[in-house]
Amino acid sequence: MRNSKYINNIIFTSSILFSLGLANYISSQSTKPPIFISRQNSSINFDKKVWDLFHFGQKRLISSLYWIATILESDVEHYKKKDLNSWMFLRFETITFLEPKFLETYTFGGPYLSIIKDDIPGASLIYQKGLEHYPSNYLLLKNAAFHFHFEAEDYVTAARVLKSLKAQPNVNPLLLTSLARIESSQGNLDNAFIVLSEIYNQLKVKNNPLAYKILSNLYAIKAEKDLECLNLEKNNCNTTDLSGNKYLRNNLGKYVALESWSPYRIKKKAAQN
Repeated sequence: MRNSKYINNIIFTSSILFSLGLANYISSQSTKPPIFISRQNSSINFDKKVWDLFHFGQKRLISSLYWIATILESDVEHYKKKDLNSWMFLRFETITFLEPKFLETYTFGGPYLSIIKDDIPGASLIYQKGLEHYPSNYLLLKNAAFHFHFEAEDYVTAARVLKSLKAQPNVNPLLLTSLARIESSQGNLDNAFIVLSEIYNQLKVKNNPLAYKILSNLYAIKAEKDLECLNLEKNNCNTTDLSGNKYLRNNLGKYVALESWSPYRIKKKAAQN
């Protein structure tokens, strides 16, 4: 009886060890699927009302800790929704609530949301908040102008930002060509011509590709305005182009320019699938 129980224990123990060994062998030979939880799903963000009640007078300290944690945890996953709920936007939004004068939140957070995260609405809101506190900051104005013009395609806001940027000393003339395109696209050909003329006059060297391109755009704006006036038979129309050549009539009786040109308009991004 005792021998039988002893043998049973040996068999039972051996079975357990064999099963464990077999399980370990099978586990080592199989490829486990990677488990990945995105930062969007794992990040913890508290409502601003919570910090409003429980900051204990340490808003600057909390905002600094939030900033460090956000930078360390930052990811490059695009956020395709337009609901202002990306985790990085919520972090930046909390930081601006706790410390509205934290400049880096706007100069870093805006471009990161716009270009890396593809969170266009979130970036727009961060830029707008930043410009409320730093309306004359050159870097912020430059980044915001690019965002609103090329990423958000919000040309009304882009024009407002570019006009502020235009008042900055030593501004890069290339940045202001966007303002001219917006004015032209809105039918403000006179304003577009003035903006481009100012850019051209600021150039110290006139025999370079930039100057030639600006002259070409000036020619197009003037030709569009003049030819519209002539073909609609309005009064006091200019009869010569930017180069001093007279506009000619084609075989259909319409006035045309001697040089080829195309309307000076906003260049929009190609549609993405």
